[in-house]
Amino acid sequence: MSNLLKKVKLKGNESFNIREGWLRKGMKSVKEYDNLFNRNDAIEILGVGSKMVKSIRFWLQATQLCEEIYDGKSRTKKQVFTKDFGELIYRFDPYFDDIFTMSLLHYNIVNNKNDFCTVWNIFFNEFKGNNFTKENFCDFCQTSLDKKMQPGSKYSLSLMRDDCSSVLRMYSENKNDFEPEENLGSPFSELKLLKENSKGLYIKTSPPKDLLNKYAVLYVIISNLEKGKNSVNIDSLINDDNNIGRVFNLNRNSINEYLDQLQVLDLLTVNRTAGLDVVYVKKDISASDVIKMYFKTAQVR
Repeated sequence: MSNLLKKVKLKGNESFNIREGWLRKGMKSVKEYDNLFNRNDAIEILGVGSKMVKSIRFWLQATQLCEEIYDGKSRTKKQVFTKDFGELIYRFDPYFDDIFTMSLLHYNIVNNKNDFCTVWNIFFNEFKGNNFTKENFCDFCQTSLDKKMQPGSKYSLSLMRDDCSSVLRMYSENKNDFEPEENLGSPFSELKLLKENSKGLYIKTSPPKDLLNKYAVLYVIISNLEKGKNSVNIDSLINDDNNIGRVFNLNRNSINEYLDQLQVLDLLTVNRTAGLDVVYVKKDISASDVIKMYFKTAQVR
């Protein structure tokens, strides 16, 4: 079966990136009204405009906090918390105050599991530019999408460019190229994965170690393990799509430091003998277990 795309979802966020308080407000409202986005008063409940309502709906799914299910009784779609992720985040960090939570949301956006954020996936997994412009990224993204699409299939170049702008606006610490109203409070800039320099060029950056927690690194490693396996080569951690090297802009040295920290906690072991460089994760630890472990340690602190 061909992996080429027949269509691609673009500008699902209505050009609005996640703003401070949106996810908390969205989750709280979905908890109260599972038919929130089918209600005529959704605008009043969420306290935002109609396009922002659509954007919140999009981001709740893109971050994999919620999923939409079809309700045969009402013949409408309802939003519910995802069992192994959304429910846990709402339980442990309902106000989305913890940078650990933002790291996991970032991973869920980038891995594009539900095909909501293709341009985000391309940026972190494929685009290796440094000191680049928005045009550099747009050109690369167009080339990448052209290769991914089935023959005869088309997409909107203008919508793709809008998504490219959203990525840069969402993560950049300095957003001089964008209108102030569009930039309000994107919490993902706090991850420090992208920086705009004084010349208006963008640079991918590795997050400071006090921002990227070792448990977030472990969560991504486990989430990418092949089914039935508990080991992975360090080269795969660095180079594989959606793994820690790509998602968090980490090099080999940084990855080894995180692996050493996790090994001290007896959460994994690393075999570096004879150049093997293989990581073995404890078999009884799941990705959802990592979330619980982190917040348990956070409460102790």
